[in-house]
Amino acid sequence: MSYVPPHKRHENVAVRASPVPTSLPTKPNKNLWSRDRTIIYADDWISRLLLVGSNGDDSFQLVPVSSEWRRDTEEKSLVILTKSNYIKPENPWLWVAAKVEDDLILGFGRAKKMLLRYGSEDVKVKLRLIARFGKVLDCPLVEERTLNKWKKSFQTNVPKSYVENIEYGVVPDMRFCVEKTKELYLVNVLDNTRPGVTIYCRCKADLNVLRHLVLDVSCLDQELDMRLMVDSKRTLTNLSETEIKNLKELTDSAVIDPNVKGGLKWPLGKSSCADRYNVCGVWHTVTTTYRNQTLMLQIIEADRYDFRSGVGGTTREVELKVKALSTMLVKEENVEKKCVSDMLKDCLKAVWDYFLKAV
Repeated sequence: MSYVPPHKRHENVAVRASPVPTSLPTKPNKNLWSRDRTIIYADDWISRLLLVGSNGDDSFQLVPVSSEWRRDTEEKSLVILTKSNYIKPENPWLWVAAKVEDDLILGFGRAKKMLLRYGSEDVKVKLRLIARFGKVLDCPLVEERTLNKWKKSFQTNVPKSYVENIEYGVVPDMRFCVEKTKELYLVNVLDNTRPGVTIYCRCKADLNVLRHLVLDVSCLDQELDMRLMVDSKRTLTNLSETEIKNLKELTDSAVIDPNVKGGLKWPLGKSSCADRYNVCGVWHTVTTTYRNQTLMLQIIEADRYDFRSGVGGTTREVELKVKALSTMLVKEENVEKKCVSDMLKDCLKAVWDYFLKAV
């Protein structure tokens, strides 16, 4: 796809800064909802940013300024690699796969070690490999810029036209079958006995998602970017009868009100319980799930609100759960790198062919 000038892009997609700005892009509006607010990170998490662009003749290249950086908390530092010459891979997904496959294996390896630590606890953990689409915000494009205190964020809100193209184009082309559409209210609860942890109540009690790996690909000539990540979905499995009763009391006290952010409100004095639990936010989501042999696609309409910060918003989101590859990485002890590489290439090719060109 050729370069799209900013003035011709969709109005509801964040406009990207020029390839070589004089300063870092400004921070996003504080009222902009980010799913990262609900995420916590493993002690040894890895983050990598890749910038991929086009030189106008449909070949891809790296931008030659701060084109790649990787953060590994185990190393306690940032490694910045700058390129003096353009690199023009014929197929960008092959280049990205080669860059991230070692990190992917390492991220899953570290996550599986964490699973062993949960063995004696009352928590069920499920590892996931997920691709999301949106915009990398505060992307550093200036050479010799100090990045140790810089944190990138990822906005998952996508245009309505993108969702329609996914539903009416990508779904039949990739032979996805619709599985279900589910409407859900998710009540976020603080537990005084678990500092720094949020409990998400529905038919079961989940803890914060724990993130192990974040691989952001900023596509300079596309309207959307991609985030590939490894995380752990954690579910409490052995709540006492009293704990279940208290949490149920909080959720049963909620009143549906489509006129408030998040769609739920509580009568005065009913948003806390037992001097232990306090409601801190609410999500109202409508999720349509599709599946094919290797992927699970979810299209999410969400209305979220955080009572502590007063920040909320509505979003449209598209995410892919890479089921086949994550299953292999979880179950096999000494997985062959070639198998990971082949499956990763197939996944990223589908992303480039369908999801990054669907706007």
